[in-house]
Amino acid sequence: MLTFRQLETFRHVMRTRTTVGAAKALRVSQPAVSNAIKQMEGQVGFELFERIGNRLIPTPDAEEMYRDSEAIFSLYHALTHRIESRRNSAAGNLRIVCTPPLANALAPLAIRNFLAARPGVRVSLDTRRIDGVLEAVETRSADVGFALNPPTRDGLVSERIAWGQVVCAFVPGHPLENKLAVTAADLQGHPLVLYEPQSRLNLMLGEGFVTERMRAEAVAEVRYSTLACLLAETGIGVTLVDSLTAMAGSRYRLTFRPLHPAQPVPVCIIRRDGETGKRVQTAFLDDVRRSSLLDGLMGFGDSYDY
Repeated sequence: MLTFRQLETFRHVMRTRTTVGAAKALRVSQPAVSNAIKQMEGQVGFELFERIGNRLIPTPDAEEMYRDSEAIFSLYHALTHRIESRRNSAAGNLRIVCTPPLANALAPLAIRNFLAARPGVRVSLDTRRIDGVLEAVETRSADVGFALNPPTRDGLVSERIAWGQVVCAFVPGHPLENKLAVTAADLQGHPLVLYEPQSRLNLMLGEGFVTERMRAEAVAEVRYSTLACLLAETGIGVTLVDSLTAMAGSRYRLTFRPLHPAQPVPVCIIRRDGETGKRVQTAFLDDVRRSSLLDGLMGFGDSYDY
């Protein structure tokens, strides 16, 4: 069977028509090229060139071999280009999974900025609840996850990249608009849109801000903070959302105020513990860490210094 090096030598001889020219292109000696051609002829069982003076004239069989071999070199050069692109993190596949607040606010712009200089990268983006995000990273159906305040799980590592906070959201002109910050006492008497019991935001608020009485008097219960904002837009009640959801493209016709005392929320990357990520994954996460997209999360909703 012919080796790739033999085919490469044959290809250069076909192009230069001399062993001297091929040797120069390959940076080997002229006798090495002559010996390689003789070996090829012995292996294939027929002559490849007619020797006329210092020139090598390809036989019809050699011409056909040359045309057939070009497909091999095309694939080789394509592979070399892809390897080079991967080395520069300009190609590859990246699978990202986020909880809805991160999918709505962070992921689209982060992906856009990353792909702007890397047209060869293909991104898969999925959004799931926190248990689904952890499972996707754990089972390798995703390379990396993003979530707010994720629980710990063996085999996974959570890295905080920013702090957000919980803010109060209500329609413009609401009485709470006069507040610099909203306390639990300020919410008394106002219809509330809250979260189902096992949601991460509900569990965080349940540590001291939202009372059982407030939960009992809630006018609506939702799963996602985006839905909470949509309901609040209708004016049926006041809601509490993470600042990522609140600042996502200024898409909600709502006014926001921070809570007092502040209710911070960690924004986290989730990866498999002890593993070195793909080059494209590492480059993307470095981009996110350096990004200004998360600036202002902790202060979002502040109307004055207080």
